[in-house]
Amino acid sequence: MKNLKLLKYISVATILVILILTALEFPAPIGFEVRPQDNVSMWWLVLFLTILISEIAAISFLFKKPLWGARLGVLAGALNIIQIFADQLHLMQPEIAPFGYLILEDAVGVLSVVLIYFCWSILKEK
Repeated sequence: MKNLKLLKYISVATILVILILTALEFPAPIGFEVRPQDNVSMWWLVLFLTILISEIAAISFLFKKPLWGARLGVLAGALNIIQIFADQLHLMQPEIAPFGYLILEDAVGVLSVVLIYFCWSILKEK
């Protein structure tokens, strides 16, 4: 039981760090994005909102219904990784991402793998 509680807290902390890094990926007044936003694909908005909703829902569900929260955490992590690949393949935006933005995306990718691992551990515990 203690292990499950620790896994929940680590998962929530990982999601919160991912959300902070996601905020840093916004355009200039908030974050480090310098590419023009007028030609961003509408699919990016749909994917971004799906990721954001699944991350926020995972935080709330992890303590009330851990199985649902863990499933949403795995989904959010997988969608974050898909978004990174889509951006690098220029499916979201035709311009090349600058190096600083690439570092942010890579950090989100690593944390997404960590999130998937801990959420998968919660699923195995239950």
